[in-house]
Amino acid sequence: MKYSQLIEKRKQYKYSANICFDLENENRLSGFIPNVTTTEILREYLYGIIQKGDTHSRILYGSYGTGKSHLLTVLSALLGHINTDGKAFDIFINAIEHYDKEFAKDIKAYVNNDKPYLVVPIYSDFSDFDRCISFSLKKEMGKLGYEICFKNYFHEALVLLENWEQGEDSSLRLNQILYDLKIDMNKLKNSLANFETLSEKMFDEVFKMMTYGASFVSGVGNLIDNLNQANQTIIDDYRGIVFVFDEFGRYIEDNSESIKVKTIQDFAEYCDHTDYDNHLILVSHKQLSLYTDKMKKSLSDEWKKIEGRFKSTSINIKYDQCLSLIPHIIPKTKKWEDFRNKYSEELNCLYEQAWDFKGFLLPPEGGNPFEGGYPLHPITLYALDRLSKKVAQNERTFFTYLASDEKNSLFSQLRNLKDDRFHFVGLDYIYDYFEENIMSFRANDIYLVYKKLQYAINKLGDMQNSIEVRILKAMAVINIISDTAILSSNRNTLCHVIDENDADVIRAIEELEQKKIIKYMRQYGFYDFLDSSIYDFDSLIEERIPAISDEMVTATLNDEFSCFAIYPNDYNFTYHMNRIFAPVFAYRADISKKTFLKSLPAYYDGIVAFILDRNYMIEEYAVDAGIPERAICLVNTVPQTIENEVKRYISVKYYYAKREELKKDDPTVEKELLLYLEEEKAIVNDLIESWKNMVDKNIVSIVYGEERNISSALELTKIASEVVEKAFPRTIIVNNDLVNKNAISGAIKLARAKALEYIMGDEDDILKECTLLSPEHTIIRSVLVKNGLYDDETNATLNVLPDGEYSGRAVQKEIRDYLKKTQKAPVPLMEIYKKLKQPPYGLRDGYLPILLAFEMKKHENVSISFHGADRDYCIDELIKAFESPEDFSIYICNWDRQQREFIERTEALFGGYRNSKSKSRLKDLLNAMNTHFAGVSKSARTTEKFVTAKTKLYRDIMSVSYKDYNAFFFEILPQINRDLSELSYELEVIKNELENVSKLQLAEADRIIRNIFEIADTISIVNYFAKKYEDDWSQKEHKVFDYQTNAMIEYLKTFNRGNEDNIFIEELAQVITGFEIGYWNDSKMDDFNDTLTRIMYQLENFEVKQGLEDNEVKIIIQAGNENLRSTQFDKQELSGNGQVMFNKMKSTLENFGQSLSQEEKMQIVARLLEEIM
Repeated sequence: MKYSQLIEKRKQYKYSANICFDLENENRLSGFIPNVTTTEILREYLYGIIQKGDTHSRILYGSYGTGKSHLLTVLSALLGHINTDGKAFDIFINAIEHYDKEFAKDIKAYVNNDKPYLVVPIYSDFSDFDRCISFSLKKEMGKLGYEICFKNYFHEALVLLENWEQGEDSSLRLNQILYDLKIDMNKLKNSLANFETLSEKMFDEVFKMMTYGASFVSGVGNLIDNLNQANQTIIDDYRGIVFVFDEFGRYIEDNSESIKVKTIQDFAEYCDHTDYDNHLILVSHKQLSLYTDKMKKSLSDEWKKIEGRFKSTSINIKYDQCLSLIPHIIPKTKKWEDFRNKYSEELNCLYEQAWDFKGFLLPPEGGNPFEGGYPLHPITLYALDRLSKKVAQNERTFFTYLASDEKNSLFSQLRNLKDDRFHFVGLDYIYDYFEENIMSFRANDIYLVYKKLQYAINKLGDMQNSIEVRILKAMAVINIISDTAILSSNRNTLCHVIDENDADVIRAIEELEQKKIIKYMRQYGFYDFLDSSIYDFDSLIEERIPAISDEMVTATLNDEFSCFAIYPNDYNFTYHMNRIFAPVFAYRADISKKTFLKSLPAYYDGIVAFILDRNYMIEEYAVDAGIPERAICLVNTVPQTIENEVKRYISVKYYYAKREELKKDDPTVEKELLLYLEEEKAIVNDLIESWKNMVDKNIVSIVYGEERNISSALELTKIASEVVEKAFPRTIIVNNDLVNKNAISGAIKLARAKALEYIMGDEDDILKECTLLSPEHTIIRSVLVKNGLYDDETNATLNVLPDGEYSGRAVQKEIRDYLKKTQKAPVPLMEIYKKLKQPPYGLRDGYLPILLAFEMKKHENVSISFHGADRDYCIDELIKAFESPEDFSIYICNWDRQQREFIERTEALFGGYRNSKSKSRLKDLLNAMNTHFAGVSKSARTTEKFVTAKTKLYRDIMSVSYKDYNAFFFEILPQINRDLSELSYELEVIKNELENVSKLQLAEADRIIRNIFEIADTISIVNYFAKKYEDDWSQKEHKVFDYQTNAMIEYLKTFNRGNEDNIFIEELAQVITGFEIGYWNDSKMDDFNDTLTRIMYQLENFEVKQGLEDNEVKIIIQAGNENLRSTQFDKQELSGNGQVMFNKMKSTLENFGQSLSQEEKMQIVARLLEEIM
């Protein structure tokens, strides 16, 4: 008996259904095999259409082989009353009654009593969607005898051709043109009638020549007009029109750029809103967005909107349709009973394997669902269904494998089976059938599996038809299905699905492993293809393990495998906190060492110590044994397994780090090493997971020196809650996760700064200007108000600790005690920071500045210093201080009555110079004094002549920069006078002295001028100099005196005669000395006296005479009608510099030679003299 004789071949399943060609094929109706899902969809669609529901646009999704096209063909036949009056319909109804008798009754009632729909299968022959619709509609109506012409390009072209043919002249011209263009008239007409794109080009050429160059522009009617015309034509015979567009997804792929999306949208809206009963059903292999996601974004977005207009239904079967369909597709013959009796034991073994297999969603029919699938192994049947959905195409599907005569189809494979023993169809058989499909997925993960398989087979060499190859093909099928939770290439599965005895399959698997073609993935428990290199890494890894130390093991565990935490959930819920227990790995000998303790975070909540201890003794974990505080010890008493795996991981990492060097000899080495690396990492993670979740029975749990019975992760979190409850009972409750953490976000930092601005401001009501429910408002309420630290007069319910105490009281007392100490001397911020971070508080950095700033609000003279240098007490500095508390100190200066009065008087004295306001009065006062000191004249800051000794001391003090403001006011300034009450008055005298220096200088300059020029006190200096210039000195201005003398004469020529004497003296002093009086030092006054004496002598001793003396030179320059300019000076020998200048000027003139005329050279000299004179 041949295996091919056990089942019948149902040829109607040989080819996939195509609604365009199979609509009138009654075998599609009779051969429909309903199941729960397809019956539900058929019911939904049929009722939705014939009962005239609101939905008229639908889309049906389903992968290849799910029977969606067959389903739509049946639906269309029912709607159109096609083949509903014969045996095929009766067979169909009987099949439906098996699932839903009421539905079968309704179908018969509709067929017998109602008018049909005109069903129009859409032909996807055109890139224009509306042309597809119009062509298909006209074609279907033509089949039914309706003569209809739609107003469009093709119709108008045909009308024009007929008109030209009827005209005598036009007919002759047309025939000549067709002859010249080599166009056959009948072919042109047929092409236009069939809406073929090629006919457009031909007709455009004909029209252009017929009209002497004009272009054809048709009055094309739109799709809606055509639909209205069609509906009106059939209205007496049909209820409406149902358009079915199969393979719509492929149509999008082929015409993605040319489809007008709006046309589809308009068509769908027409079906939804027209008075005619029209429906549009699109059918697609997958969601439309998966076809359009690679288009440009604007077009892809349009498609998503369109897809949203359609009611979508998926034909993904709720139950495994393969189990329901298979008995109908390959029904058993009469020979089956004898075969079943002969091989009942082997068949029952297959069925037991199927019951153990968890992949099937069993249909509700009951019985043995697997018998109908034989000769396929049940797992093969499962894989066939899944594989066909992944790789099937129209030519090769689930159905064609079972029903066709193609090479490697089921029947061709059965014919090759010998009848000497029990056989079944294994996974490798279906790979052979679908191999061509698999190869076609060139840019897909499926093709990668194909390449791995071919590489593996090639490495086998001459074993092309061996069990090993069949195993590899089975693995390829499993990899393509890619659902390892259900079906994986483990040893049992491979033994089940290969049609050979188990011993031979196991031997072949071991052979493949030995040849490094496949590898057992220990972390996953199944085999996978191995792209192996020339290196024997298993041996290399093992060779390196002895050199790896215990320290390297724990360092690797801590560096690479500690990215998790244990959460004390009960505690966190009660305290609105997010405390964590950080994992640390160590050997028992290391855990109490100082180096280990220093490696822990400074302020950890708790730790879970994963301890590797080969010689476990409870005594070594006593409370006084140096175990870190707040530690839950999970002791692995048999750590050899994880040690070995970590060492393997370290060894693999070593070789992976050398991969570039190894790749020189074999480029495949990187992939292989990466596979080893991922495997070892997964294994170590799994071992840690078992350790953490207390699955490993070799784990002993120790808390505070006592063994605890912890058997699950949940119990571990409860123990963690006990530990932190005992350690941190006095924390404050901050129900604000955004600030209740050590590292807050940038946005919350801004909100915290805003909250500090309100807290550190002058308003007692810190929430007065704060916007309700703003982030800063939420911070203040959650930290201060709810913990009883600040009363916002809203009667807020305060946070209470489990013992009944308000949660903020203990922390507030701790801060206030610290601030009391800061009133005596600067105290490091680290002192309070450390207390608040450690038990019994364990506070978070996010809100610590809020707490301290609020408690310091009542203190007026707050000083914050960085390594002894005072800083502004401001928001930025406070935040910086908490970021590095070891660098900052706090000092609050509480003044006595005498100090306060001194400061207040000094503030009154220098208040006009205050240009900033900070939280430090002393800083602001010092800045004001500095501003005043910088504003007095330079003379005031340097003179020894016009100030007293105490002012000089004050100047010395103010010339130095100070950061310790308290020391400045209460230690350094009192050097002037230790009595602070007297010091205030001393400062007033000093201030006046400094401000009056310029007045004293003017008085001295006045005295010098009067003394030199013998001007009486009763005479105005201005009047004296004005008269002297007019009467005498103006006659001498042509004489060249020294620089200062000529400068004074020039000044007197133009100065304001109406000025006061003091203004004149200031201006004259600057002209003569080159400096304002305010910048004079004491010696400059003596210089002024000497220079002015010399000027007076020169002017008074020069006599104006007619003619020149022998030693005098006079230069006169006059150009045209300009005023005569002259100067007179004594002839004298040139100085060294003068001689150099003369030589250079002379040389320059000579160098120009004849390039400058003599006249131009003279002009240059004259202009220079003008500048000087």
